[in-house]
Amino acid sequence: MDVCRWAGVDGPGPFDRWISLELGRLNSGLVVEKKSLTRLLGESDPACRTREGDLHPFDPQALARFASVVTRDEADALRLPLTLTVRGDSDDAILTDELGAKALRAVEKFDQAFRFRDGRMAVPHSLAIDLVRRHGGVLQVAFG
Repeated sequence: MDVCRWAGVDGPGPFDRWISLELGRLNSGLVVEKKSLTRLLGESDPACRTREGDLHPFDPQALARFASVVTRDEADALRLPLTLTVRGDSDDAILTDELGAKALRAVEKFDQAFRFRDGRMAVPHSLAIDLVRRHGGVLQVAFG
């Protein structure tokens, strides 16, 4: 009996390559070389560079809010921007940085909501977009 094979079943087909290309475009503005909160607080115009070499600026007031909820050692260890990852197969955006999740939960006063469990903190997509908008560069969204 012959087995009929569909195009793209054995490996990535044209649709998969197209999706990968589009995700690359969506993520082209992501910061890949993050800086510590301490370092950003010391800069007159705090910013990081994106994959494409553009500036990703930080609002000094947003940095100060995060600095107010962490210790000096945590500020040295906290790398910004925090990345919330959004996937098409989930209704949540995921933050895998435990220290970042702790700081975000404190700034937002989430109390018992959105705990860091099993290596991740999950928030609804709509909240993730709102958090990015309100926190002046401290958070970014990656699509994957």
